[in-house]
Amino acid sequence: MAELSPEARMLAEAREKALKDINSIRGEGKEEGRREGRREGKEEGIKEGKREDAKMMLMEGLDLNMILKITGLTESEVLELKDELRR
Repeated sequence: MAELSPEARMLAEAREKALKDINSIRGEGKEEGRREGRREGKEEGIKEGKREDAKMMLMEGLDLNMILKITGLTESEVLELKDELRR
């Protein structure tokens, strides 16, 4: 293989650096996506837990206002759960 000229060597090094930079950015984007996914999953799990708690409270006959206060769910969310339990 022939020796590269200084200009060709500089271009090859610049290309290699650019490719490494691109791969690094892609990796950071993937990690950011993973973090966002974990955060959303955690929030969804908490919300589902509150819904399950509200269902148990409804089955035990707790007052609607008490359920709203304890769970932080909206009235429409709790009433929707109440309808689901009736089915």
